[in-house]
Amino acid sequence: MKKSSFWIRFPMQTFLAMLAAATIGTAARADGPAVLPANLAVDMTGPSIVGFRHAEFGMTPAEVRATITNDFHIPLGAISEGENALQHTEVLSVRVPDLIPGGGTAAISYVFGYQTHRLIEINIIWSGQVDPKTTPTLLYQNGQNLQQYFATEGFPANRSIGNVATNSGILLFRALDPKGNAVVLALNGTLTKDAKSDKTVLNPAALTLAYASDPAHPDVFSIGKGSF
Repeated sequence: MKKSSFWIRFPMQTFLAMLAAATIGTAARADGPAVLPANLAVDMTGPSIVGFRHAEFGMTPAEVRATITNDFHIPLGAISEGENALQHTEVLSVRVPDLIPGGGTAAISYVFGYQTHRLIEINIIWSGQVDPKTTPTLLYQNGQNLQQYFATEGFPANRSIGNVATNSGILLFRALDPKGNAVVLALNGTLTKDAKSDKTVLNPAALTLAYASDPAHPDVFSIGKGSF
């Protein structure tokens, strides 16, 4: 198993930052913390978010390594192992070409809880840093394809949202399942003002797809209240 600083070399918005980018049920810009609908506990409709491909929340690192090799037909030696120094979580990372056919190479990170050492989050990113051949047009295309995919998955309207402007781009899609697990799709980049139309234009730099188990209660390191 090779060690690397993969997690640091390809920085992205953390899942919790993306989760806070908009409030479910809000169509306008919203930069405050996410608020769960009051009827979330009794609304049991819609799909369940359990992980990505065959990697499911709650798996051990060894189990996830096995699913990575089976899902993408790559050797164990292609999987990098690292740590998020801030959250004290273990991270397994791998690059996968054509995760979306013709969509370029994606970097996938599998995050394991600080206390449980079990899978709690999967982050997938497409960017020019991951694949120099990735263009803004390709990022838009991948984003639209994934947005359409999730729009047809059957998430209830009170637990999903899309096309919301954020400080760093566009929240293309976000949804929660009945257990509070989440999926987030975000197109991030720099915002500039078009001189002719006076409209704000996004120059995309990265497309991020994230899955998380109960992000309202993340299993990451934090200093306990009253410790200092």
